[in-house]
Amino acid sequence: MTELICPICGAPLVLCDRALRCESGHSYDIAASGYCNLLRPGKLRNRTSGDDRGMVLSRGRFLSAGYYSPILDYAAEAINAIMPEGGLLIDAGCGEGYYTNGIARRTPGIRVLGVDASKHACEAAAKGASRAGVADRVKYITASSAALPLRGDSAAAVLSIFSPCDYGEFARVTSPEGWLLVGSAGRDHLFELKEILYGRDNVRENVPIEHAVLAAPFGYCEVSRRRVTFSAEIVGGEHIMALYSMTPYRWRTPREGEAALSTLPKLTVTVDFDFTLLELKNKA
Repeated sequence: MTELICPICGAPLVLCDRALRCESGHSYDIAASGYCNLLRPGKLRNRTSGDDRGMVLSRGRFLSAGYYSPILDYAAEAINAIMPEGGLLIDAGCGEGYYTNGIARRTPGIRVLGVDASKHACEAAAKGASRAGVADRVKYITASSAALPLRGDSAAAVLSIFSPCDYGEFARVTSPEGWLLVGSAGRDHLFELKEILYGRDNVRENVPIEHAVLAAPFGYCEVSRRRVTFSAEIVGGEHIMALYSMTPYRWRTPREGEAALSTLPKLTVTVDFDFTLLELKNKA
């Protein structure tokens, strides 16, 4: 993938045997699963960057059961409509690759780069790409979405689903009149889950993120906004707790709330995603 640059010196990276190397001599080994660690040296380059192995496996089991398949359906449809033939899509905060590999399967004419801070997530995603038969077009790197090891103007579009957005960095790596598709929690997302964790009287609607407003200073203009919402029946305690572990609530839930959730054999929840499609119209 010729768009990759060295996270230390910024020189282009070239594939040499099983490593990516730059002209300055910096080298980054490609793991047996196929991903490459390009995290900048420092606090993120350690064994605990991003999600741990248990969290990745738990999320993978939940997503592979198809509970969020309508989200993948919409994201793939939207990406398919905007991507040019042979263009590069960056999935920033790709996790275990459920959306990344799924979109690649449905949009065969594009190349995809998944980026995540967790080496465990990238390893799982790369293995998933091989199983899906898309490893020739889908690559994974461990890196920060706030410091992407990519040359400027290299991507046709950036995708961010339930991940922090660095709009300035996304604009830097996106070509003029390129795209940004962002998916984040809608106002009713997992309302029933929160009722169990915190009690009905303590639950409030989510406040949707105004991505168009936040991204405007970096040259983005809103093209469309789409709410994707549906009910999902989560069956089995393992899947219920896997869903719980995917949320930020796991860090701030009373012990009794988590205990109540763990006893349920099934749970019907509202899945509510807010998608915003933006075009980079005024690139600096």
